[in-house]
Amino acid sequence: MSKKVLLINPNYLKVYKYLMSSDTTMVEAPIGLAYIAGMLRHHDIDVQILDLAGLQMDDPEAIAEVKRRKPDIVGLGAATNTLLEAFNIAKFVKEVDPSILVVLGGPHTSVYPARTLDECPYVDIVVMQEAEHTFLEISQGKALKDVLGIAYRSKGATKVNKPRPLLNDLDSLPFPARDLLPMHKYWSPGISRPPGTTLLTSRGCPSECTFCVDHEIHGRAWRYRSAENVIAEIDHLVHDFGIREIDIVDDNFTLIQKRAMKICDYLIERKYDLVLKTGNGIRADRLSEPLVKKMAQAGFYLLAFGIESGNDEVLKTILKGESKVEIENAIHLCKKYGIKTEGFFMIGNEGENEKTMQETIDYAIKLDLDIAQFQIFTPLPGSEYAKKIAKEGKMYVNTWADYNAYGKAIFEHGELTKELMERMQKKAYRDYYMRPKMFVRQMKSIKNWKDFKANMGAALAVLK
Repeated sequence: MSKKVLLINPNYLKVYKYLMSSDTTMVEAPIGLAYIAGMLRHHDIDVQILDLAGLQMDDPEAIAEVKRRKPDIVGLGAATNTLLEAFNIAKFVKEVDPSILVVLGGPHTSVYPARTLDECPYVDIVVMQEAEHTFLEISQGKALKDVLGIAYRSKGATKVNKPRPLLNDLDSLPFPARDLLPMHKYWSPGISRPPGTTLLTSRGCPSECTFCVDHEIHGRAWRYRSAENVIAEIDHLVHDFGIREIDIVDDNFTLIQKRAMKICDYLIERKYDLVLKTGNGIRADRLSEPLVKKMAQAGFYLLAFGIESGNDEVLKTILKGESKVEIENAIHLCKKYGIKTEGFFMIGNEGENEKTMQETIDYAIKLDLDIAQFQIFTPLPGSEYAKKIAKEGKMYVNTWADYNAYGKAIFEHGELTKELMERMQKKAYRDYYMRPKMFVRQMKSIKNWKDFKANMGAALAVLK
């Protein structure tokens, strides 16, 4: 008899509820779970997705859904700050039916597979790194000792199997099963043409930035889908879901510029009523004028960049691998071809002090981006800087939920104190957004009532 699988996305809005309202918090499709669902369904396994964040479900409603759907296996995906939410779900799933197999994956479990099992007796199996083929084998009933990339309990002991080799042929993956998701519920502040969705065209990152943990899931080898495979999914999104905006969430969409230009060529040929952005950030050193011009022609209206710091020495220390000159050139090209820009900056980079953080604020203002975000560095498990802080600094955390990118400082290291980082973050937002030209720019960007509420919520947060 075929196993029934229910994949559950924890309601991460609970983690952010004390910081921002649902009107200012993006709600994105859990693309990782949708990829797993696509793989399972391709192999004739009965699978459903319950997105508690998208549906904004509370525990009683989620419990009722688990009872109604009667799964044999429940799969959960969680980051470090949503781990306790996943543990809570695992607990009530076992209370509904102790025989349900509970499987948990995500970046945190890839760093701490055995520890995760030790911390939650309600989780039966932990998945490390990419999960599509691993979860398929679990669902097909393969002996756990033979499944690569998992940790599990056996005879009172925790077993950690060998890692699974990363998948090189990404074109072989079925498209994410978005039809199992509440696609009408997803939204992000500033979306230009709803309905929108996210798209992943590559995995992995060859860079060695000391603050990043993405390699814990997708590794350092960059693997990419062919332009033909990417455009086939875009065709699917436009024709089957009426999608009018796509957010490409790769870390390295433009790493091979020839491939990115080919995707743009396909988009130009199709003349879809479609706009695109790279909301997760791309590298400034992987842009050229021909590519930016082509992206503008293809419908890209916003490019985001992980800039991190306005100090060249800090950029070298964190192994960013790009310079301020390259960043400035990329921003200039975007402005030349009418593409909006967004910059991600960090307060509390390794080796920073008050002077370098002020340089970052000044640099952001000089770049005059359409959007700037200033987050205090969060030392997530698996990053090189987090390891250094653990040895040389102090951590101020009580639970995994404290590892919150939108929360307060949770560490001290070198000249970086909690007070200094929190003060400089507030200063960054006030100095950047309280300029008259930014107020006018934000007002012009408002398209509807939800946009207005999002902007007002953000403005109140800045004023506070």
